Amino acid sequence: MKNINKVKSIVLISLITFAFACSTPGKKAEKVTDNNTVSQIEVSISGMSCGGCEQKVQTEVAKLDGIKSVKALATIGKAFIEYNPAIADTARIRATIVSSGYSVTKIADMPVIETAK
Repeated sequence: MKNINKVKSIVLISLITFAFACSTPGKKAEKVTDNNTVSQIEVSISGMSCGGCEQKVQTEVAKLDGIKSVKALATIGKAFIEYNPAIADTARIRATIVSSGYSVTKIADMPVIETAK
């Protein structure tokens, strides 16, 4: 009988410990993302007039974490950007282009690409 009570006590303590650990406030659920997903956007940019402008946009945007590729074309006033949405976002991309001295007039999503796993 003494051993049964001991086992019951151990089980009860284990359950209480588990319940307390799982209900600790302040823990945030981790965001699950697919790190192989690549989003593509077409950014309309005003103010680019030459190859130097293209290079500046490409260089500055490429510095951001999560950017896969950047191709800016002054002749049509657009940049085509591939990025990982789990790491980078369009607000940061827009802010980077604006801080480089250009205006972003439109950002359009392009089809999502799933890369090989």
